[in-house]
Order: sequence, then structure tokens, then C-alpha cells
Amino acid sequence: MVQTSEQAKQAFAERLREALRNAGIRDWGSGQKLAKMCEVSPRAAIKWLNGDSIPGHEKIMTLSERLQVREEWLAYGRGPMELSKVSDTSAAYEATPAGDGQTAPNTRPADQPASYYRYPVIGYGQAGGWTECVIPYAPGAEPHLEATDYQAKGHAFWLEIKGDSMTAPPGATPTIPEGTLVLIDPGVEAAPGKLVVAQVDDSNEATFKKLVEDGGQRFLKALNPAYPVIAINGNCRIVGVAVEAKTRL
Repeated sequence: MVQTSEQAKQAFAERLREALRNAGIRDWGSGQKLAKMCEVSPRAAIKWLNGDSIPGHEKIMTLSERLQVREEWLAYGRGPMELSKVSDTSAAYEATPAGDGQTAPNTRPADQPASYYRYPVIGYGQAGGWTECVIPYAPGAEPHLEATDYQAKGHAFWLEIKGDSMTAPPGATPTIPEGTLVLIDPGVEAAPGKLVVAQVDDSNEATFKKLVEDGGQRFLKALNPAYPVIAINGNCRIVGVAVEAKTRL
């Protein structure tokens, strides 16, 4: 069943109240605590609780982290509410006696992150205006969320790379081939040498390039030398910085 915008707001409010109660926050005074938690006005928090509006993605990330619930559940009602807990497996991997009576250590698995964060996977067209992108999305158009243990400083998103402009020559690193998912964090400073998503004025889409500087002039440079360098002359807005990349097999 497809929800209307009003139904989506009411459903979000119900999940938010449930998450607050689950965290031990009673209904009375919950608006004030919610406002302080997300650094918003009490009026804005009350609107969330009453089903009059839905917060943006960054605030939902904050709420899911503070209330220890899954972001996808809080935003869309998908899956279980609570974050999965990571069990302590230390006791199960203590040293065990070897066949000759000596003690031989067992192999212990690598430590796992205590929590995961989920960010939307978007396209190049959306990336250019991402700082204005907030939910609710149109019914049925909600983005796919991809998990990571990286806690973003800003309103982060995943970008699936298309084309070969960021595929470096053989043996060169880094290289970002087509199909790679790159996590972009707008909260990270865009310093020379970083891989960035930028919106150039004369383009309807964002571009993913390496930010370089030469003689005080900044440029957007592809890792593939076959592509031209783009000079930055006040015609470009840096959307965010790449902080993680992963390739699907």
C-alpha cells in the first residue's frame, strides 16, 4: 500500500514516539528533550511528534544514533527497530590444549564495529543539489541505503561512479573504476589532494574528480589522463569529499 504524504508523517511520528519510549524518555517533556538532542527549536520537535512534518536526513541520522534505532526503520519503517548488538566473543577464543599437552592459541576473528550507519545511494544529477535534499521522498522513490561503520560529519551520501574518468592507468593509485560506490561527506574540508564531488555552473550534473592546486590555482583533475583538467574560477561548488569506496563483485 502506497502512503500519502500525511500518512507518512503520522507513521514517522508514531515510530519516533516509540523510539523515545524505548530509550526511557516519557511523553511528557519529550519535545524539549528531542529539541535539545537535535539542536532544533521545541516548535520543530513538536511538529515531528505531532506528525506535522518529517526532519531532514541529517536529523534522522542524529535521532537514530542517539536513540539507538536503525535509521532505515526510523525513516521508512523498514526492518527491525533496534540496532544489532555485537557480542563479545573473547571467551570463545581462549587458548586450548594442543594434542601434545602444550597450549595452542586459536585464531580469533577481527574485532567488528559496534555500530553501522546507513546513507542513501544517489545519482550524479541529485548530487549537485544534495545540500538541499531532505526527506520525505515521493512515495515509492525512497533511496537505497548502504551501510558503513563511518560516522559522517555532514549530510553524507553514496555515489555510484559511472564512466572511466577516475580509472587511473595500470599500476597507479588510487583508481576508482566504474561501478564503485564512493561515500561522500559534505562535512569534511575539501583540501588539495582530496577526491571530491563538485557542481560546475555550466553542468546539470555533479562531477567526481581530484582537487589539485598549482601556483595558487585550483583545478578538478581526472585520474584518467585522457580527460581534460577543469580550472576552478569561481564557477564551481564543492559538494563533499570522498571518505570511503567499495566495489561490488
